[in-house]
Amino acid sequence: MLQVFAVVFLIFGTVVGSGFASGKEIFVYFSRFGTISFLYVFIACTLFFFIFYFFLTRGERVLKKVEKTPFLTPLMLFVALTFCSSMFAGIKNLFSYFPSWLYFLLLGVLVLCCVFVTLKGIRGLEKINLFLMPITVIVFIVVLGFGLASSSVISYQTTSLAGALYCPLYVALNTCMEAIIISKVGLKMSKKQALWASLLSSGLIFVFLFIGNLVLIRNGNVLESAMPFLSLASKNAVVFVMCYAVILVGCFTTLISLCYTLKIAFEKVLKNNLAASLVAVLLPLCISALGFSQIVSFLYPIASVLGVFMLVFLL
Repeated sequence: MLQVFAVVFLIFGTVVGSGFASGKEIFVYFSRFGTISFLYVFIACTLFFFIFYFFLTRGERVLKKVEKTPFLTPLMLFVALTFCSSMFAGIKNLFSYFPSWLYFLLLGVLVLCCVFVTLKGIRGLEKINLFLMPITVIVFIVVLGFGLASSSVISYQTTSLAGALYCPLYVALNTCMEAIIISKVGLKMSKKQALWASLLSSGLIFVFLFIGNLVLIRNGNVLESAMPFLSLASKNAVVFVMCYAVILVGCFTTLISLCYTLKIAFEKVLKNNLAASLVAVLLPLCISALGFSQIVSFLYPIASVLGVFMLVFLL
């Protein structure tokens, strides 16, 4: 079962990035569509289950297809760079609370950590997520519980039927780039282990998506914030620190997974492990200068559409 939980937390760690943990991604893809968004959350997590199971049980086939299909590389690069840049932008937003000297010191440490874990590969990703995610899950529950205890009269809602389009886009965005990672860890799992890993992963995502969506619908006054959950938590110093930690860990775990995916793509061109790792970390760091909110609001939907094409092709 340890192997199953390692995979569950690896998958969960790739989904719970800055957009998810901060609430911004949940707002863009679900909450703004109103009450029907809870149905979209259920549909999304059902799709997550089937896609996770497919990648875990068809890993060798997926990896061969990625290797032998040249046009997938540029698509993968754009989607991964978009997602990876948003993680960097989210972390930079968090670091901005500190003095300038500490901001740049922490950013430097982050870059070194990303390069180190990327060089370590899948084993490094599994160990990091198995250590960080269980703690993060517990803290996230406390943060969302605080959010449920508050509410505002302000509401924000757009055309509810549009959510039917955004729902699969959300799933595509969060699975197309993890296809390589999930497929690789699935190579050493039995079908029974893959079934449990898929069920627990999608179930865990459902719980946090559902509660997070409920929190945002009840607190419309924070929806326009770059990080809604963090704005909501600002009412309580202890909860604010906990929310800050959850978003930071969520950003980091997703970031290193995406950096690893980018490294695989760049390695085909650079033919050097260290050089590919450096480019995979430094390039999205530069793109993150566009800003977290702008990347999530405008580039995520574009990347999602490309993600759908990639996902359909791989499936």
